Amino acid sequence: MKSNEPAPGRFMPPPRFIWPGGHRSAAMLCFDVDGETTALSESPAFAQRRTLMSQCEYGPRIGVPRLLDLLKHLGVPATFFIPGYIAENHPRMVEAIVAHGHEIGLHGYLHEKLAGLSEPEEEAILVRCLDLLTRLTGRRPAGYRAPWFETNPWTAALLGRHALDYCASEMGDDVPYTHPNGLVEIPGQWLLEDWEQFAFNADPAWGFIPENCAKVYDLWWREFEAMHDFGSCFVLTLHPWLSGRPSRVRLLEDIITGMQAKGGVWFARGHEIAGYVRTHPEARREIDFDHPANA
Repeated sequence: MKSNEPAPGRFMPPPRFIWPGGHRSAAMLCFDVDGETTALSESPAFAQRRTLMSQCEYGPRIGVPRLLDLLKHLGVPATFFIPGYIAENHPRMVEAIVAHGHEIGLHGYLHEKLAGLSEPEEEAILVRCLDLLTRLTGRRPAGYRAPWFETNPWTAALLGRHALDYCASEMGDDVPYTHPNGLVEIPGQWLLEDWEQFAFNADPAWGFIPENCAKVYDLWWREFEAMHDFGSCFVLTLHPWLSGRPSRVRLLEDIITGMQAKGGVWFARGHEIAGYVRTHPEARREIDFDHPANA
């Protein structure tokens, strides 16, 4: 099942991207550390709901330390997108992520939905969080993920004006692409997200029935195998309050060790992928019939 060679006769198109070091695919492991903002972004009144808040607090307090230990055990890098509020309230957690060699990216302040915000309002949040994370980490963030993955028509230009290298919010491809202003987009997909699989809360109502890890393994592994064959960029997005649970840590361990055993996977942080994309525009193969390159 985990051989690096596809079955004879299997559909094998030319790779979408030529990755460094002879790798067949790239993998970006992402952790959105929403923590307490999961609830507070819906209503400040939820701060008084102790059981609800304790479930959200599980992410920064328990999930992140456990996941950092797993990543160290497996020797793979990751990118952590952290709302400003969480960074302010869990500064030692931020220090630990940096100390482990992982990247920290922007993720709003209170996990605000950008839809409905004006451009000046969005920019004020961006500037506030850039300053905050730079101060807490000692380095300027290179990347951004919009809360709920949802951007506005001006978001890419706004990120470019503030010298961000990449965004990881859109879903229009399975390899990185470049916005007109040079901002690199590293697209994800709801399929490769743990919220849809594991989130549940009674009131407010989040999710449905948490899935069995075996089903989720099959879902994610099949997508990875095909993306690997097609030369794609596998972007897995996880939330520590969900995927920091013991059985799901085992699930992630199984996925990563399977990828490592397959071979030919470039595990990289967001800024590394963006840097490679920017300096190797020839690496991308366009398949869109309407793209100017195919005209």
